[in-house]
Amino acid sequence: MAKIPQDVCVKQQKGSLMKFYLYAWKRSFDFTGTAGRNEFWWFFLIHFMVSITCIAVDIALGDLLPFSWIDAFYSVVSLPALLAAITRRLRDIGKSGVWGWVFLIPVIGPFWLTYMLVQPTSKREGWI
Repeated sequence: MAKIPQDVCVKQQKGSLMKFYLYAWKRSFDFTGTAGRNEFWWFFLIHFMVSITCIAVDIALGDLLPFSWIDAFYSVVSLPALLAAITRRLRDIGKSGVWGWVFLIPVIGPFWLTYMLVQPTSKREGWI
């Protein structure tokens, strides 16, 4: 029987979606292993909702304070977790994490990266 890597075991657990978000934060500086579609997209959805909330708070505080940096602070702090999750997701589809740089290509880059991130897990030898 093939041995299942640790990160695959986390994806198969049921429960709170926050597990995916917190798991990605725990692996913020871990660019090894893989991240399945479930793990990556649930993390990304919660990350997006937190970002929108930070922007709303910034706008609300804009009337009270001359500046508010909550969203900028969250963006900088969460960047390693997002980059690591993208790298692991790309490795899951059989690509190198270097493919994340495709995002920087003007106009088509973000669409190309998104296309790669939604691809199914590639089959590897020794995996179920």
